Amino acid sequence: MSSHSFEAFAVFIFFILISICPGPARADYTTPHAEVVCQPGRNVALIRFTLTMDEDPVGYRRLPTSVDQGLSATPATGRSNCTMVNGWTIRLRDGQDQAFGYGQGGADPPAFFSLWIAKRKIFSRKEWKPGYATDQKRWLIGMVIRPDRLSYCHVVGDEAPDKGPIVCLDEPFQLNRYKIDRVEYAPPGRRPPIGTILLAHGTTEPRLCRKFLRLRQEGFENVSTSTNDNANVFPMDTAQQNLNIKVATIEVSPGVRRKLVRWSGTNHYFDGDVMLLAPLAADPSTVLKESMLDDGDTFSDELPSGWSVISGQLPRLYPNVSRRYVHFDTQRIDGRLYLLAQPSNRDQRPTAVLVRPLADGFKAICVFQRVEPHF
Repeated sequence: MSSHSFEAFAVFIFFILISICPGPARADYTTPHAEVVCQPGRNVALIRFTLTMDEDPVGYRRLPTSVDQGLSATPATGRSNCTMVNGWTIRLRDGQDQAFGYGQGGADPPAFFSLWIAKRKIFSRKEWKPGYATDQKRWLIGMVIRPDRLSYCHVVGDEAPDKGPIVCLDEPFQLNRYKIDRVEYAPPGRRPPIGTILLAHGTTEPRLCRKFLRLRQEGFENVSTSTNDNANVFPMDTAQQNLNIKVATIEVSPGVRRKLVRWSGTNHYFDGDVMLLAPLAADPSTVLKESMLDDGDTFSDELPSGWSVISGQLPRLYPNVSRRYVHFDTQRIDGRLYLLAQPSNRDQRPTAVLVRPLADGFKAICVFQRVEPHF
């Protein structure tokens, strides 16, 4: 066989392999979309919603012409603000709840929107897309705004929102029943940019807290969603695999050392970390039992003398959040170890708390509050 023939044969085999061997698997994902459209020359506006799969182009369903006078035929604009002929400004802001990597429908959160008309908040976090595997299959795909009424258009069924009959209902509307939103329409410079991390009430050492923020330029978004060890305190091996417990020896003050025990979970029942301080001779595997995670107040009572707990559900650290749903990360500042706490549910406040482990417990040092979108 000549060299040219061999090369041609090799290319042929290559294309055969490409055609019969599947490429890398790619998980499908969905993206919610919302926008507002004002009709030129008429006092009619439309807010509309849809869901796209992967990289599919954004397209919205047509509503009955009798409801929107053909406004839904307008191609997608991506706008969130427009002005009606009568001068009413329409502002739309959309979002979705937190996705979770566990639980039925956990990766499919509901989607919602807030609506302002003439600077007055009409809806706050109103759900348009059901989620979390709810039995509710009623999707809001459009709302037509007129000075005297709002028309809601829904699709019901397993094929919503792309298919299924559209049902629209009118409700009377009176703008003067709503108040101007002084937060959304605050004077320029009054509101810090979204994402800004502020020091909140309860902060005891602001200089150290600002140093921490400089060290964590990337922020701490991932703390609440996984097990973290930024300071590399814990060894890679696990002391007690069935309870996901890791142990390290730390210095809590000059010459005073303790075992730092991290008991972690990333499932529906236990999505967080319980941190414990124990004597150096302690054996966590003989002390910790899964039944201790229940939300009762007896956790500390079940620990031997010399042990202390750093977790949620404590007076100075997320007292209203179960100990099972607060994650911790490690951080060294000037050679000393600190723990950054953040709830697994991002709606909980404050956004995060930095604590200093002590020989017999902890001290809250920094209380962080992130500026969130206004809904």
